[in-house]
Amino acid sequence: MEQEPYDSRAGNARPGTDGAAPHGGPVPGEITVITATDVAGSRFTGGTGTAPEPGRQAAVVAQAQAVLPMVVQSLYAEQLRSVELRGADTGDPHFVLADRRGKELTLRVDAVPLPTGTVARMHVNTTSDHHFVQLSDRMDPQQVGRALSHELGEMLAVRERAVQAAAGDPSVAGVAPPREALLTRGRLTAAEEGFRLTEEDLGRVGELNHLAARMTDATLDTAQRAEAREELSALIDHTGLRPQAPAGSERFDRELQAADLRLNSIEPHLTPRAWQAVSHLAVPAEQLSGQDAADLQAFRARAAYTLPLGNGPPMPGMRPDGTPVPREELAAAAAEAADRRTRASAATLDQLRAEAAATGEWPTRRVMIGGGASLVGRDPDALLVDARGRWHLDPGQGIVQSADQVRDMRATGLGDAHQFVDPTGRVPRDAVRLWEDELAVRGPVVDGTARLLPAQDGRLYAHIRPGDGSPDVYVQVEGVPTVATGLPPEMVPGVDRRDVVNLPEAIGAVRGQLPADSPVHERLAGAPDARRTLQVLREEGVLDTLRAHDGARPALRTLDATAQWEQARATAPGRVFLGDEIAENRFDVSAADAPRTWLVAGAGGTGVADAEIILEADPQARVTIYGPNLPPALENQVQFTAMRERFVAEYGGDGRLTIDIHPDNRVGAVQMHTGPDGKPRFREGHVEAEAYVASLGRTAPVPEALRDLGEQTRAAGGQVRGDLMFDHDRQYLGYGMTFESGGQQRRVEVTGAASQALPRDVFPRDTQAALGAMAARQVPAQSGNAAPGFAPTAQQSVRLAQAREQGTVERHAAVPESWQRPAAAAGTTPASGPSTGRSSPAAASTGTPSAAPADPVAGAPAAGPANPVAGAARRQSGQGSAAPGGPVPGSAPGPASPGQPPRVQRPPQPGGGGGAPGR
Repeated sequence: MEQEPYDSRAGNARPGTDGAAPHGGPVPGEITVITATDVAGSRFTGGTGTAPEPGRQAAVVAQAQAVLPMVVQSLYAEQLRSVELRGADTGDPHFVLADRRGKELTLRVDAVPLPTGTVARMHVNTTSDHHFVQLSDRMDPQQVGRALSHELGEMLAVRERAVQAAAGDPSVAGVAPPREALLTRGRLTAAEEGFRLTEEDLGRVGELNHLAARMTDATLDTAQRAEAREELSALIDHTGLRPQAPAGSERFDRELQAADLRLNSIEPHLTPRAWQAVSHLAVPAEQLSGQDAADLQAFRARAAYTLPLGNGPPMPGMRPDGTPVPREELAAAAAEAADRRTRASAATLDQLRAEAAATGEWPTRRVMIGGGASLVGRDPDALLVDARGRWHLDPGQGIVQSADQVRDMRATGLGDAHQFVDPTGRVPRDAVRLWEDELAVRGPVVDGTARLLPAQDGRLYAHIRPGDGSPDVYVQVEGVPTVATGLPPEMVPGVDRRDVVNLPEAIGAVRGQLPADSPVHERLAGAPDARRTLQVLREEGVLDTLRAHDGARPALRTLDATAQWEQARATAPGRVFLGDEIAENRFDVSAADAPRTWLVAGAGGTGVADAEIILEADPQARVTIYGPNLPPALENQVQFTAMRERFVAEYGGDGRLTIDIHPDNRVGAVQMHTGPDGKPRFREGHVEAEAYVASLGRTAPVPEALRDLGEQTRAAGGQVRGDLMFDHDRQYLGYGMTFESGGQQRRVEVTGAASQALPRDVFPRDTQAALGAMAARQVPAQSGNAAPGFAPTAQQSVRLAQAREQGTVERHAAVPESWQRPAAAAGTTPASGPSTGRSSPAAASTGTPSAAPADPVAGAPAAGPANPVAGAARRQSGQGSAAPGGPVPGSAPGPASPGQPPRVQRPPQPGGGGGAPGR
């Protein structure tokens, strides 16, 4: 293919222009936003189809490992002085690089399912300097070098900004990074007046450098060089470095001026070779050679433009005039948003009650129960019932991630963390409250809790208990309700973590060992706690028999540990806590006899957060975190590293925190004794303290909002089935539950942090294990995040809303095979294919796969390994659930067992006092 020679370029003038600056500055107008890193119409896309070709994931990773050193050496040698692949022999291949300051950083690469429109995603962790690139497992492996050129450019830009902010650079410190991409088509907007390049822009510059190098690489054949030239021209067009309007049109001059400004802005970042190539091709289409013009015409014909994730209403955190809330006004803005939400809740309750009074029937509404980060995907026409938990109660500084670690959250529309904190600073608690409260009032909202109740009239009701103490209300539920109530409850220390993890499961397991006609069933149904349960078994003369039975031992272990826990809390009130109670500020250090030494059992994220909260609340407190290991994710979180430096003596802190980690540090049931001063003491190993906090992981019951629905479905001889929800890009959206009874099906969908813990009495053990493995791969520890965390939850919520709108929610019986590691996926066969279609009760294939063998104690599939979501976030609500004596999920319906609650006859009529329904 014949090509024109490059033109020499003098100064900053575009070939064919005089280089004059545009008159009047930036021209206001709209811009087209380019999603992620796709260049629609070019070869640089995330791929098509719903799953990768066999072997594609491994091929993409192998290509990345081969070309990354070359990308570093050819494009980023000034910023990165060395690159070495390590860990291949230990199963953890990763690159170790050194920057120009001599500081080492690591970079890992994987090929995973990514949303359509995304070629690559970079998790930049400026706290730990451990970074992670995820490449689309559907992409062309030949495009991997270009993708890495982009992601490395973006990573270096993010790192450099963090360094400048830490040094107090006034152009960066206290200033949010530029958000309006400069490299986009059309006219410039007022937001781009400063002509600052975004991190995404600098990633695009990396692509320009990469393509320019390839189009002049003598080691490539003619076709490869021509392809690189065609792709470079397409990228120039895509990034607004060439006017789109025809020469002579009204828009042409403005677009040409804007393109010149963009070209001038990127010149310092282009290699000499790239500058020559770009300046030659970045001319109006009419000035291109015949082949270049034909290639451009074909590209423009193929190009299709898409909108970004979360495109919709203005993002929270803005003033009424549309300008961002400044950092110094954050606290006041959060307080104002909280007040608006309180007033909106009261107005919604007034409307519901007025409607009920006028019609004599409870109103009908679509319903969402719970909120948090899932609020960003809420249906504005649905009634939101949310307890304003977690971050509205937490006394800590904020979430455990830095602004850099959640920088992609802005694309969801939830909020821009950099607006309120510098790159490596923790996202403030008030920012989270502001975002959530502003999102909550975008539709009807009630501050409170809700439970779903089936009535004999065939309707499903939401029983709402307002947080303001006013009378309860009900609404008839329309459509499929959504539940996003956060993570489930924590475990009591000493329970059987594998088979019987909480009190309801233990009671159910014990009842499963008793004859169906035993009178003990009725007495157990009324037992309020573990101590009373053991007393009933002892009085009925069956406790010793059960203890001698191997099948009952896990249940008895959990009953004993729970009874010991109950006794400790009763004997030492205000000194024995679950971690969530500390996080929700339900402790008091102000009393004269308040405990000064604390033992935190469990070294996960919740335990670390609890220790920080206690140390900040009481300057005299001393805390020991006790456990067998520290999760690797902690080293990547800004909270943990900063807390060590403040409180651990070995890291220069004041010595008030001890982290006691050893493989032999196993935590059993709470151990309490009385000290010489007559006060209670608690011990684990050689550690003794005046107060005890258990942060040992979480149970996995049905969410509290669904507990009555599940129990009453099974009591009527029905069954509960579950399925996993994915979109067409294999992104996890949550799980669905179908409640079948009396010829009726009722479906509920669970999303957010709650969806990362599958109910143990609905889903098989291996499904939870596969979901945990997928979550760890989807959100790697090096990102400083976890799948149930704040930013990943926001992304999941928006994708669920989009898939519902597009009718592309797929129900799967198992995690898609492509989420397995390439080595593990080879030669395996998918358990079943997805059932595609709109998520509704009428969709097919809602059942789970054949359940694991029923456990003789629990009467249900046993739990998997330690829950990977434990400690990553905290629950909003949720208690243990059980179906004592009920059938194994997925089995044939069985008769109701003794002690099951009857179906609700009907919620009380409006105006009748609104009390809780009869049980």
